[in-house]
Amino acid sequence: MGVEVPEVEDRGSRGRATALATAAAALLLSLAAACAAPPGPGGPGGAGRPVSEARAADDAGGGIGPLAEPERCDGQRSAAESLAPARIVGDAVADIRERGRLRVGIDLNSYLWGYREPGSTDIVGFDIDLVQAIAEDLLGPDPEITYLAIPTVQRIDAVRAGQVDMVVRTMSITCERWNQVAFSTAYFETGQQLLVPSGSEITGFDDSVAGQRLCRADGTTAARLLDRQDHGAEVVRVANHLDCLVRIQLGLADALMTDSALAAGHVAQDPSMRLVGDPLTMESYGVAMNQDNPDLVRWVNAVLEDYRAGGVTSDWRASYDTWLAEYLYDQRNDPPPLPPEPLYRE
Repeated sequence: MGVEVPEVEDRGSRGRATALATAAAALLLSLAAACAAPPGPGGPGGAGRPVSEARAADDAGGGIGPLAEPERCDGQRSAAESLAPARIVGDAVADIRERGRLRVGIDLNSYLWGYREPGSTDIVGFDIDLVQAIAEDLLGPDPEITYLAIPTVQRIDAVRAGQVDMVVRTMSITCERWNQVAFSTAYFETGQQLLVPSGSEITGFDDSVAGQRLCRADGTTAARLLDRQDHGAEVVRVANHLDCLVRIQLGLADALMTDSALAAGHVAQDPSMRLVGDPLTMESYGVAMNQDNPDLVRWVNAVLEDYRAGGVTSDWRASYDTWLAEYLYDQRNDPPPLPPEPLYRE
């Protein structure tokens, strides 16, 4: 079965689209957004330092429990390592420049990260700001970008098939994925948690989930955790994590497992939702690219060097403050958020 990827073309600095997103994505987003207004400052999680995704404790015997040490993909190299930054025009960069546009796989279902702004054709969010910074660095001011809305489970296929130059879609760097695609260095850090409605008796990923309906999206870290552990809950399987929020609102699921960064968007849409329990993993988001394009990986890593440090049109901290600070950062109690520190291969 082929990868079906609807295109959305951008010809402006904030993602002006000339084609409609899929009807299903728009419907789900409107259903969830209609249920609430944004809550006050503060919220789940916080920014930290990059480590690779941890594996589930059931590797050693099953059941619910703390997670093991971070995975290692190549001896002492962690899953978050990438090629050293360099702006060198190789085959992949030359192809993008000859084409005159960047093709990027994104999510249109993740509020605050990648979504269509209500009342306009703009595609906006934290991930979209990063795409814009990469495109401007590769192609110059007002770059042409073709956005392709890709379901979670099809991200790797789209990169490997060459349908996109890269995927910027809250994609965690894992050892399994590292064997299939190349990743940039980390641009955000988060961890898997349970999101439940107010009044829920679920206290975390513990005995309180027995007999409950836990929802997760296909192709996600949450799916890997829930599908492998003996937790006594019914697993509700859907295509996208926003589908889980809608099912909870409709009374068809009791909890959603996703990472705390994506959960911030759900809480912004529906403030009756809350995170419970401790994070189950430590994960780093990376930009996914084809393994045959090391020059593009190095170029993106060079852009990320500047993006983390500030001083460009849309740097990491400015984007964080615009989209995420209200929901992930309590300035009264939390230290100032910092971007992940890069790790490079020799």
